[in-house]
Amino acid sequence: MSNSSDETANRMRLCEDILAVIDRKRKETGDPSLGSGIERMILDTQIHELEQDIFENPGAFEPWLIRRRAGE
Repeated sequence: MSNSSDETANRMRLCEDILAVIDRKRKETGDPSLGSGIERMILDTQIHELEQDIFENPGAFEPWLIRRRAGE
């Protein structure tokens, strides 16, 4: 695994651990909205990183991607 892949894997594990803590605390407190801002930020960041990875190296997704003109 490359250094970048190691960093990505470590970051994903950290995010998974944080989401698990949020879930556990929600169950303990009975508050389903506890940590929702942090959860949303983590999910938005992960989705953005996944999108960037796909656009940089689309692989099998390439036929389904829409090309954008420069400057859009």
